Amino acid sequence: MAVPRDVLRFEILLYLSLLLDALSAALLGVTADGSDKPFVSFFTALIIGALVLLVWLAAQRQKNWARWTLFGFFAFTLLVYVAALNEMTFGLKEFVDVISIALSAFGFYFSFTAEARRWFTS
Repeated sequence: MAVPRDVLRFEILLYLSLLLDALSAALLGVTADGSDKPFVSFFTALIIGALVLLVWLAAQRQKNWARWTLFGFFAFTLLVYVAALNEMTFGLKEFVDVISIALSAFGFYFSFTAEARRWFTS
């Protein structure tokens, strides 16, 4: 069975979001003060790798639990950003983070269409 178009859109958009997160962490740093500790960078890479695996499981292996796990992480991220909005200084890193969140939001939109729901429940 071929992967539906909306599931492919979900997969591509989430991969783009994770790629943006990885590039942002590598080029702009992970910590707010700019001091990159090796453990923090390793932990960030580990989390991004785990999220890539979850996207692959959801999109290619039809694992609905992986889609919901990703959505849970996305909802948690949104809550953190909304809570920290008034403390943020808007620079390049925050702009990249907002673009990444937008890509994820569009990806999750495609993951809950009728076509995608049939894919995840079959």
